[in-house]
Amino acid sequence: MYERTVKENLSFFRNRSFLSLWLASTSSFLALSSYLFAEQWYILRVLQQEAYLGIVLMLTLLPRIFLMLIGGVIADRFKKAMIMRFSSLFRLGFVIALLFVYQNDALGIVQLSLFAFLFGCIDAFFSPASSALLPLLLSSEDFTRANAVVQTSNQLALFSGPLLGGILLTTYSFTLLFVVVGCFLSVTFLCSLFISERRVEHRRSTSATAELIEGVRYVFSEPYLRKILFILIIINFFFFGPLLMGIPLLVDGVLHGQALDLSYLQGAYQIGMLLGAALIGLRNIKSQSIRLLLLLIGGLGIGLAALGQISTVFQGVVLLLVMGLMSAVINVLLLTTIQAKSQQPMMGRVMSLVNAASNGLVPLSYALISLSLYFHFTITWILLYCGIMIVTTSCFFFIRSMKKD
Repeated sequence: MYERTVKENLSFFRNRSFLSLWLASTSSFLALSSYLFAEQWYILRVLQQEAYLGIVLMLTLLPRIFLMLIGGVIADRFKKAMIMRFSSLFRLGFVIALLFVYQNDALGIVQLSLFAFLFGCIDAFFSPASSALLPLLLSSEDFTRANAVVQTSNQLALFSGPLLGGILLTTYSFTLLFVVVGCFLSVTFLCSLFISERRVEHRRSTSATAELIEGVRYVFSEPYLRKILFILIIINFFFFGPLLMGIPLLVDGVLHGQALDLSYLQGAYQIGMLLGAALIGLRNIKSQSIRLLLLLIGGLGIGLAALGQISTVFQGVVLLLVMGLMSAVINVLLLTTIQAKSQQPMMGRVMSLVNAASNGLVPLSYALISLSLYFHFTITWILLYCGIMIVTTSCFFFIRSMKKD
């Protein structure tokens, strides 16, 4: 009986289209994280122009954020697998051109910035298409487990890309690293060829702008989606920005640790996310309760405030392990809920807005933290204030949801 139940629960692994989507998504994330690592290390060690690092990263990430909205409209108009196919193929072409320029000793900061901008622009169309594709391949019963599998693999890819890049650059060269990035994109392209998606009827508006406006209106007309979008904005502005900047600053200024200590703390958060995604996948939690999400987000706020008060690496590892686990549960539940509650013809635009909300405010959060540090606020106080803001916001919406009942 148990074996039969397990086989039924994991039946989506026999779906060729889902397996192809899973591998394509993982390969794409490996390509992105490896490329970003190569980009950063090339600027720091080869060009030795640290001042341009932030500019080049912005040229890679900001177009990706803004063009995701257009990518959502296109994902609703055309076949999503085809969009993934062309996105990976164009990115592969850019990497081949980048490798050619590098081999001819002509890869300066201007050329690298141009490639960064183009890579970010084309990558923006991949995420909305792949996120909106999963509901077309599986039944709603499989959404939670399938999302957990995909999210776990994506987190592994984001963690493994820089690790692989570091090994390749230590033992070989940038040439091999760029070749490996190209191989990942080739795998993404090949996997997208084996995805068969069912057709969704779509009524085309007069223009892409009109469809984008229609998508925004749809999200804000649905109370549940509107709340989720606001939750994502709060999490990414007050949590992920301070967390990603705060960990290195804590290691350097508070713990007075070494590079290995930074690896322990960052690794603990990644491991926590993997455990959380695996846990929710195995338990197949399908809760769409806004209260559960608010409780978990409040827990993240408490963890963030406590992180600023740590005095040992061990305390940080334990805290980040738990916070990573909660983050993964929140991510999977949010994604599954959005896919279950959104209309199929709107799925691409909804997912593009979600992705933009998830990524768009992180650079602004970085800027605010940098400004706070300039005015001599310590990272300990910054994490405490951000944690209090998250807890306060969660409590406010939790109380409102109680009153409505």
